[in-house]
Amino acid sequence: MRLPGRIRDHMTVANGGGNSLGGVGDMRNGALRVVAAIAVAAATTAAASTADGSGPHREPGSLLVDETFTGASADSRFIGYGSACLTGAPRGAAPAESTNHPLGGCRRDPAGPVPPGGVAMHGFLQLTDAHVEETGAALFDSPIPAGEGLEVTFEQWQYGNTTPAPADGISFFLTDGAARLTTPGAFGGSLGYAQKLPDGSTDGRFVPGVSGGYLGIGLDVLGDYFGDGERRGNGCERGSPAGRVFGPPAPGPNIVSARGPGNGNDGYCLLAATTGNATTKGPWPSTLPGRLHGDLKKMPSDATPERAEQLLEPMKRTVRLMVTPPPEPMATVDIDFQDGRGFRQVLRFPAPEPVPDTVKLGFAASTGTLTDVQLVRHLTVRAGRSFPPGSGRLRPRTN
Repeated sequence: MRLPGRIRDHMTVANGGGNSLGGVGDMRNGALRVVAAIAVAAATTAAASTADGSGPHREPGSLLVDETFTGASADSRFIGYGSACLTGAPRGAAPAESTNHPLGGCRRDPAGPVPPGGVAMHGFLQLTDAHVEETGAALFDSPIPAGEGLEVTFEQWQYGNTTPAPADGISFFLTDGAARLTTPGAFGGSLGYAQKLPDGSTDGRFVPGVSGGYLGIGLDVLGDYFGDGERRGNGCERGSPAGRVFGPPAPGPNIVSARGPGNGNDGYCLLAATTGNATTKGPWPSTLPGRLHGDLKKMPSDATPERAEQLLEPMKRTVRLMVTPPPEPMATVDIDFQDGRGFRQVLRFPAPEPVPDTVKLGFAASTGTLTDVQLVRHLTVRAGRSFPPGSGRLRPRTN
């Protein structure tokens, strides 16, 4: 995916109900055009959901990817990177940082309340445990057809920090299927999707974003993915309301943010975020109807796999990303916060155009001086040919 030297973008801010509170734009021939100004509107969380929180009824499309990550091995098309491992496999030596490897067992000396190791059928994809300065990713380097739209669902956990605050967050991203996907983007606030110019860099050298990036969803506990510090969104005509300031406190804790197409050092513009404040004056409070982070601090050393799953169940957040097919493709993010209310729509925004014919996908997470345990389970990807009529068009909510 080639991007011009100067990249236009738009941002949509949402109240936890998924209504559009920002500018509506699209991307044609790789460039986002701003077609409306950002405006803030008051609405309630329930505005984006049906009464039971489940949204419109959809018959599932054809199953394209189905990986539970519960076993001792995973689909061989997934490439592990850095600390990414399978808790269902026997523990062993710590995976080498910043290298690719088949997904296998996690390290023998875990930090934080991680699930038991070597328990096939009860395992998880562990992107990081609570060691400091870990980076982990799982990359699916095999093209998936996207012309009929996509519906992606997965479970994720962020919990167990051993430091005063948790960090960094989990990203899920789609890339152009024509590009190789063997390396994630920059970590830290870029969550393995976007680029960054490391804070304090003296040589001006970027860490590039993921190759051929199309759409990156940041489930951001710490909150730097929302901001354009470290030159995230380099080349974008309009960036994050939080600007380019980088430093504590992070501007967008507990925010889900979407970033668009990018390649190398350019692009990855902020498209949408779950905050009701579109101005450049903070704070930017989250409008999520729940917390991304769970409160579990300890895992009993003698916990059985079944007991570990019971303890982790309240920490689970199930995420559903839908991208409808052209024309006028839309993207929505729904989250089930395990509060009995089911899925609730938290973001809805125009998907970048053109939508690639095929996509690849990945997960990434990291720790720094702040830590967290970051897990994924039960990924499914379905073709979206059965989306309801009109779901690809942005229409005002009336409820």
